[in-house]
Amino acid sequence: MAGFGKNLILLAGLPASGKSSFAEYASRELALPVIAKDEIKEYLFDTIGFRSYEEKVRLDIAAANIMMYSAARILDAGQSVILDNNFENRNVENLEKLIGGHPCNVITVRFDCEVSESYRRYLERDRNPDRHPGHVLMTAYPPIPGIEDEVKLMTLESFEDKYRQRGTFTFRMGKLISVDATVLARISYPEILLRLKKDMV
Repeated sequence: MAGFGKNLILLAGLPASGKSSFAEYASRELALPVIAKDEIKEYLFDTIGFRSYEEKVRLDIAAANIMMYSAARILDAGQSVILDNNFENRNVENLEKLIGGHPCNVITVRFDCEVSESYRRYLERDRNPDRHPGHVLMTAYPPIPGIEDEVKLMTLESFEDKYRQRGTFTFRMGKLISVDATVLARISYPEILLRLKKDMV
């Protein structure tokens, strides 16, 4: 984007906290590419598929690596980039390598949300027929005819424990913009964008 240097914008936060919707808005308004790990995973699901939970985890790792590789190439070209992911502690090492090899201004926009509300929206999203089934199924995609796959169901307690242990609640790198995403209708995209522009170089 004209007038800006190289910025690495990390959209972080709990699942279903509104990151992806803002990513599309910010990408359009800033004329910047956005790389979403979930979208990469969907291509991998459709191209490779999985036949066990372990294989699904490997696709998740592969998607994260592809996201980092793509970001590096964009930064190499002197452009800024937006990454959309449920960032957690295990991503820090790769992000540090990315930033170390491609010096840039780092901004984290973290969508903070009441756990119970994020959990409610998380379950609702997985029940949506438009949700890619690869995200929901646990042991096989495409589904194996005649075999009912396990569907991911977590209690509120296990949901909270999982993301607290992974560091999703507190993840930040570089400058931090914290967004209260508990009530989606109260999120002001223009206000977040204004704050983001002030922190960009």
